[in-house]
Amino acid sequence: MGTFTTVLTSAAVSVLVSGLMALLGQYLERRSRREELILQKAIDMAVQRREFVMEAIKVTQKNATFTDDIFSVETYVRWLGSLLNHGNLPPDADQFRRK
Repeated sequence: MGTFTTVLTSAAVSVLVSGLMALLGQYLERRSRREELILQKAIDMAVQRREFVMEAIKVTQKNATFTDDIFSVETYVRWLGSLLNHGNLPPDADQFRRK
């Protein structure tokens, strides 16, 4: 009976450890995928913003100063991350709110 109990306990422990490792792997994969999606959307938003400003310049015939897209991407990553994690934008986004 001792050998059977040892084998059964060993099998149960291996199933438990295997399940926990699978859950950890899924969690890490989801987190990585979420960060990747945030970055991709931030890049898309920065490009769209630049294109919008370029069109506005053409229509209004006014001068404008462009910032590098990477700074826009950084801002959008922070903002999107804050929206997903906390449900609202960070305080530095308040300056862009319409009043």
